[in-house]
Amino acid sequence: MLYSAKDVEAQVNRWGFLPFFAGEIEGFSIEELISPDYWFPDGTVEGVWEWKNDIIIDGDCAYGKFYRNKACFISMEWFPDFANWRRSLYVPSSDEQAILSAVVEKGSLLSRELKRLCGYTAQPRRRGGNPIERAAVKVEPAPKPIRRGFDSAIARLQMGCQLLSATFEYNYDREGQRYGWSIARYCTPEEFFGEDRMFVPRTPEESRRRLVSHLSALLHHATDKQVARIVD
Repeated sequence: MLYSAKDVEAQVNRWGFLPFFAGEIEGFSIEELISPDYWFPDGTVEGVWEWKNDIIIDGDCAYGKFYRNKACFISMEWFPDFANWRRSLYVPSSDEQAILSAVVEKGSLLSRELKRLCGYTAQPRRRGGNPIERAAVKVEPAPKPIRRGFDSAIARLQMGCQLLSATFEYNYDREGQRYGWSIARYCTPEEFFGEDRMFVPRTPEESRRRLVSHLSALLHHATDKQVARIVD
């Protein structure tokens, strides 16, 4: 049973892979291993949702939607091979490449910043304060259409190991009180870990064989297809 961020970190590094949510392989998730007191705590203590940043940084692991479009921690012992293989499978579309290029240019971006830069949110129209200004606004060109599919594009870029979640940030009110859900900040694995640590001296196929061998030995009760669905 996991009771703290340190426990989760240790489990990630022990197994190499640790999905956040329960899936088809029994016992292979934080949700199934965490003490119920820390899955959805009563507000008097922090839980696993608040621990994510500490685990990402202190646990030296990658976090993103790496497993069937759902969140998963992967230790740095295995993530470079995982990225080496996944990048051979997932070729970014033009829209995905535009998102990736924006992140590379800035180093990292919050989800809402990325949406705005890449045209997935409406740009506010200028409103004139007097009749002359309002008349000028009327002849402005119509705003560009809002792009669709941001969430699916971000998920594919994570599945392809082009992006990961670098941290999660919160909104604060005027009194300094935190509110709402955390907001993901995205960056590339090379930006987060460094290019040297992401390099592996193997072909993608060799990386895949290494991953399958490790997971098959770790998850004795999983079928070959279930193991393949983690890797592919």
